Amino acid sequence: MNFTAAYRIFTALFMLMVTNGLGMTLNDFTSMIYVFVPLLLMLVSSFIQFFKQRKLRLILFAAPIIIFYCFGFYPWLTNYEEVAVSSSTSTLDFIIIPVWATLYGAGFVVLHEIGLGVARAFNSSS
Repeated sequence: MNFTAAYRIFTALFMLMVTNGLGMTLNDFTSMIYVFVPLLLMLVSSFIQFFKQRKLRLILFAAPIIIFYCFGFYPWLTNYEEVAVSSSTSTLDFIIIPVWATLYGAGFVVLHEIGLGVARAFNSSS
């Protein structure tokens, strides 16, 4: 099994775990979009030629999303009722956390590409 196939299987399993963990408590359609758009972007990116050329791009894009979900967003979702009562910004957090996770992932890919470009420039000049 190649890396891209393993990545797609992992992403699908991760989406299944998030769905199961949520217990289908999200009734609002926009809330579902905020939860699944970053995960769908992870999956779709594995089909784009730009990402398929270098495995590190996929890892850099996926890592912040997975970390944010596991340590920040996912536990927060499972206790939504309690957090909503205790926090005045709960709805805002609910929207912003997955968006920032996706932006961080894209930012890491951009930084990686800039670093590669600088390294190539130094290698070609010497």
